[in-house]
Amino acid sequence: MNVTTVFGLIISLFLLVAAIIIGAGTTDIFINLPGALIVLGGTFGATLISYPLKDVVRVFWVFVVVFRREEPRLDQYIRLIVNFAIRARSGMLNLEAELPRIKNMFLKDGIQMLVDGYSPEEIREMLDSRTHYRETRELSEAQIYRSMASFAPAFGMVGTLIGLIAMLLNMSPDRLSNIGPQMAIALVTTFYGLILANLIFKPIALKLERKTEEAVLLQNMITDSVIMIQKEWHPQKVEDYLNSYVPPHIRTRMVKRQSY
Repeated sequence: MNVTTVFGLIISLFLLVAAIIIGAGTTDIFINLPGALIVLGGTFGATLISYPLKDVVRVFWVFVVVFRREEPRLDQYIRLIVNFAIRARSGMLNLEAELPRIKNMFLKDGIQMLVDGYSPEEIREMLDSRTHYRETRELSEAQIYRSMASFAPAFGMVGTLIGLIAMLLNMSPDRLSNIGPQMAIALVTTFYGLILANLIFKPIALKLERKTEEAVLLQNMITDSVIMIQKEWHPQKVEDYLNSYVPPHIRTRMVKRQSY
C-alpha cells in the first residue's frame, strides 16, 4: 500500500469537509444526486467517445496501481546488480541459480538473456524495445485521466447551466426568496467537476506519469547493467557507472576500491 497516496487523499477530503462545515455550517447543500450524475455520466460518456472501450476499462485497473507500494529504490537494485557482476566473473552460467530469486521481471529477463548467450546488440535492442512500449502504453493511460480531468469541470458547468435554466423557468414574484438556495444548488455541480478534476483525475495522471518516469529510469539502468555484465566489466566499474543514476547521498560502496 502506498501510504503517502492514501494519506494525501484522506487529509485532503478531511480538510475539504471541515472547510465546508465551517463555512456553510452544513454539508447537506453539497449533496446533489442529479448534479453528480451529470458530472460523472458526462465525463465517462465523453471518455468513451474519445478512447476505445478496452483502454477505458483498463484505466480502472490502473487506478488500483496508484495505491500500490512503491518500487524498491535504485540503490537497492545497484547492490543486487553489483552482486551479479561479481558472480558473473566466474562465468555467466553462475547467474542461472539467481533467476528464481529475482522479482523484477525486466531484470530477470535481462539476466536470462545473459545466461542464454545473447550478444550485447541483441540485448540492447530487445530491452530498449520493451522500455519504449511500456512508456508509450503507460503514458497513454495517464492521458486518459488527463482527458477526464478536462471533461469533469466542463460537465460541472453544464449541470450548473441546467440548474440555472430550471430556476429561471420556475421564477415568480412569490418565489424570489428561493433564488439564493436554488442558485447554490445549481453551483454544486461545478464544485463536483472541479473536485473530481483536481483531487482525483489530475493527481492520478501525475502519479502515473511519475511512476512511468521512475520505471523507465530503472529499466534503462538495468539495460546498461546487463550490457556491462555481458562485456565483463569489473564490478567496481559497474558500481561506479550505476551510481550516476542516484543522488550522491545514497550511492553504494560495495566493491573494494582498487585499480583495474
